[in-house]
Amino acid sequence: MKPSAIRKIPLYAVLTVWGALCLYPLLWMIGASLKDPMDVMSSYSLLPNGVWHWDTYVDVWNKMKFFHYFLNSVNVTFFTILGINVLFTMAGFAFAKLRFPGSNMLFLGFLGMMFVPGITVMVPLYLTEHSLGLLNTHLGLILPMVNGSAPMALFLFRNYFRTIPHELYETAKLEGAGILRILYRIYIPLAIPAIATITIMNFLGSWNSLVLPMVLLNSQHLYTLPLAVMLLDTGVFRQWNVLMAGSLITIVPVILCFFLLQKYFIQGLTSGAIKS
Repeated sequence: MKPSAIRKIPLYAVLTVWGALCLYPLLWMIGASLKDPMDVMSSYSLLPNGVWHWDTYVDVWNKMKFFHYFLNSVNVTFFTILGINVLFTMAGFAFAKLRFPGSNMLFLGFLGMMFVPGITVMVPLYLTEHSLGLLNTHLGLILPMVNGSAPMALFLFRNYFRTIPHELYETAKLEGAGILRILYRIYIPLAIPAIATITIMNFLGSWNSLVLPMVLLNSQHLYTLPLAVMLLDTGVFRQWNVLMAGSLITIVPVILCFFLLQKYFIQGLTSGAIKS
């Protein structure tokens, strides 16, 4: 074995242990969903000791009215992602390629929003939406999510657009192309990795959002999937197998989204956040 490979053994060992620790909660959730309710907390085994209760998933699917809440989550997530990509590709392009007074200060102001905890604006947000008549609507849920993603989305889009040679912009201007045409015909196709990165990051946040829907939604028929999982926990005794089955059903779209876009996700992070 080469000396360089030997030196990497401790690193691989640490990464293996870390990966196992990160994977354990997911494996525990899968195992708990297949156990008898009384065995979930009484046994530390990842797998059921006796019968595997696959019927829990069928019961949860029917009890959750999964498809209805799934469509609600899709509606909120889709329009959130659409709004983020449309608004902040244009804003990121403007900060990266256009020169206007106060652009740097304005950009730093957006970045400063990263340090504002989202929970601190819940009361002002609730009062604002109450005044605008947006409470208990999906639109009232989508708009704060789009606004809350602004700092990171602008940061990644601006940095990514700055890695694209400025000569492309100048050449297109000389050919008579307008700014929007340059953006959508040249820069957007080249920014697919950055768009995929922003899409995955905000898909996770929007799909799994719990606190914001709890504050802004009152009608059960408007609930998203995380709130629907909460409805499963209505008994005197907490049925962990039912909750874990509902949670697993809920995260399947997130896992699929990541595996489909992971190549672009990694490219977007390395190109948009590391290069300047």
